[in-house]
Amino acid sequence: MSSMTGELVRFAFVGTAATFTHYFAALIATAFLSVYLSNLLGFLSAVVISYFGHQRYSFRLSGSAVSHQSQAPKFILGSLGGLLMSYVVLLIAERLIHAPNWLALLAAAFLVPLYNFFINKLFVFRSSEEI
Repeated sequence: MSSMTGELVRFAFVGTAATFTHYFAALIATAFLSVYLSNLLGFLSAVVISYFGHQRYSFRLSGSAVSHQSQAPKFILGSLGGLLMSYVVLLIAERLIHAPNWLALLAAAFLVPLYNFFINKLFVFRSSEEI
């Protein structure tokens, strides 16, 4: 298995765990909060799983390659881009398509990880050997 294929498989595993966390936390929260605030809570829950999972497992950074000072701000910036994307998806689903909340959240939960892989691979967790 190539390095990139392994990363994609591992990224999908971590991403699936984060996606389910995001989706189900947000879905449960919609019983008490708006879909937008619920999405934020789900997103924040998934960010913690994503950061550590992708850093150590998906991209297999060694302890010496881990730099929270450098990587955490980049990860947060990339994640905020993903959050913005998820809100755009929710707005489109709600206002243009009139989709139910469960479907809007599902669309956001599956589109954002595609964006995240490329941001994390090329920007956040890029090894010095790849530069």
